[in-house]
Amino acid sequence: MTKIDGLQQEMRTMKDLEDLTNMLEQIAARDIAVMRTQILESRPFFTEFWKVYSVLKQLTPPPPDVIHRHLVVAIGIDWGMPGSLLHRVLDQAEKTQEGHGADLLLIGKMTHSRFKDKTDHTVHLFSAPKQASLKDIEPIYALVAKYAHTTFVYPRFESLSRQVVETTSLSIESNVNKNPAVGNDQAEVAAKRFIIEPNAQEIANYMNQTVVGLSMYHYIAEAMLAYSAAQMVAMRNSYDNAKEESKSLKLRYHKARREMIDSKLRELYGTRLGGGS
Repeated sequence: MTKIDGLQQEMRTMKDLEDLTNMLEQIAARDIAVMRTQILESRPFFTEFWKVYSVLKQLTPPPPDVIHRHLVVAIGIDWGMPGSLLHRVLDQAEKTQEGHGADLLLIGKMTHSRFKDKTDHTVHLFSAPKQASLKDIEPIYALVAKYAHTTFVYPRFESLSRQVVETTSLSIESNVNKNPAVGNDQAEVAAKRFIIEPNAQEIANYMNQTVVGLSMYHYIAEAMLAYSAAQMVAMRNSYDNAKEESKSLKLRYHKARREMIDSKLRELYGTRLGGGS
């Protein structure tokens, strides 16, 4: 293969990379457009829901059949290139897991490899449901609801250029449920002010699993929005880098082509001069 052939091959590869990154950026932008308004509007509802659950927790004992261990839930993705965001989520999940000696529940195939060799604690593996309903994630939240203490680690959308890693704790054995969306003053509501019908225990038993399900649905939706934003930014940067590299390759290609033509001209001119002598 000549130098020119090699540069042509590189240019074709870079053009394919431009097309791919542009397509992935458009997919991420579409996902953001679909999810952003819905998720941002759901945050106030989720805050109020958490307040109601906090009140019920003050009125009822924990359910009898629980796994008395800590569970760390890390929410990732099945595929994509979200920059450093996924690594930040996994770093925080690993730190939290080691701090509590906890079991792990990993959502998203791209989270599995980091913890595949952890054999000292139970590791549950799930794919990442995208645009899923509450029913679709029932196997996940039904398992999470069995644990006495759960910490969720997931990315939260702030803006297209900023996604933060959130850590939220839920305990069904105590009244301490830490949610960054709910202030401490909001969570500490005087439970005796409320009358619960038919009775607090029956409602709490139902809500223990329901609140975990809604929490999981909310956190997964938040994570998918954040990952889409991170992927959009990463793909835009990759697309810009690919275009710059394409320009550089074109310059190198034209320079090599001129050198080849000049070389042939020199050979031809030299041959003619030799024949004339």
